Amino acid sequence: MGLPRFLAMDTATEACSVAVSTSAGVVEAFIVAANAHSRLLLPMVQQVLDRAGITLADIGAIACGVGPGGFTGVRIGVSTAQALAMARGLPVYPVSSLQALAATVPQPLVLAALDARKGEVYAGVFGQDARGIPRLRGAEKVCAPEAVDWPDEGQWWGLGTGWHAYHAHWQGPRILGWSGDSFPRAGAVLRLAQARCQAGDRGILPALLEPHYIRPSLPEET
Repeated sequence: MGLPRFLAMDTATEACSVAVSTSAGVVEAFIVAANAHSRLLLPMVQQVLDRAGITLADIGAIACGVGPGGFTGVRIGVSTAQALAMARGLPVYPVSSLQALAATVPQPLVLAALDARKGEVYAGVFGQDARGIPRLRGAEKVCAPEAVDWPDEGQWWGLGTGWHAYHAHWQGPRILGWSGDSFPRAGAVLRLAQARCQAGDRGILPALLEPHYIRPSLPEET
């Protein structure tokens, strides 16, 4: 029995993206448009379905980037994934947005960092496994950039908006390079969910899907 057809989304950063799996590969829509996710997400879902020549009735599972990231953006993605999954009775696969960021490049060792505002970053250290899947080493955390404890061995690639904002704190001989305009993408969320499904993970009920904030949300936080 083959894998279900996945619909995936990530709205945890300034980028909004949606992807769907097809027999020919992955169809993805991606745009950087801060504070527009609530307006863009559902039309982008319809866009990728139309491009793939399918409807929601053809979807067998939904994957969602659950953060860490902007609180409002994460909530939009999670609530949309829940609503679509509940309407069709589909399983949901929550995916770390930092892991999805690390999965956007074919680098074996990735230092993922997203600008968390308030002078902080969301950070995670990832190394590829034998299947090329980025696996978290230690724990994801939110902290001041100077408090990030990057590994002192190996050769690493930096990814994410945190590098654009704070790369001066992290330069060193073990940093091969960095990209500060990289974002988590729905295509990566989809591939990570597919790998879990292939390994026997059946996902979770939509009602159990929750944002992965790391730090508590404040009333004025977006």
